[in-house]
Amino acid sequence: MSDDRTNHWPDLDKRRKRLRLASYDYSDPHHVYFVTLCAHDRSQPFLDPSLAQQVAEAICFRSSRHDWCVYTYCLMPDHLHLALSPEPGKGGLPQLMQGFKSFTTRLAWRHGLQGALWQRSYYDHIARREEDLRAICEYILANPVRRGLVDDAKLWPYSGAPDPFPA
Repeated sequence: MSDDRTNHWPDLDKRRKRLRLASYDYSDPHHVYFVTLCAHDRSQPFLDPSLAQQVAEAICFRSSRHDWCVYTYCLMPDHLHLALSPEPGKGGLPQLMQGFKSFTTRLAWRHGLQGALWQRSYYDHIARREEDLRAICEYILANPVRRGLVDDAKLWPYSGAPDPFPA
């Protein structure tokens, strides 16, 4: 006797949840995004201080190059939080994240990591008001304290606020 539950949705395992809004313009520089990128398999590649420092520098470099405005970032052992806006004409959030993930993966390979550095996609949330952005930035910067890595967020070496808040 066959189990109807196994054959009822044969393609269910092949579908992935869509994380991006289908009709949303992710290249709009007037929007601020709270983005979380997770390390592949929730590994902890950023326990390597040299790799963590290079990834943090890559965030700031891309900000100084005007690919994006980074209002706050925090690189944790197994994930990265960013509050950012794409710069006009630099592509949308998906393109910026793809480029950043590719670049930092190549950095990780130079440190001996094999395979993927990041999970396939990322999570984003659109900050709709200035109060939201401030709360998001406070949340991001407090992450190492909540995880018990430092007692004071200012002591975490892999976080910062390279760009001023939007007017």
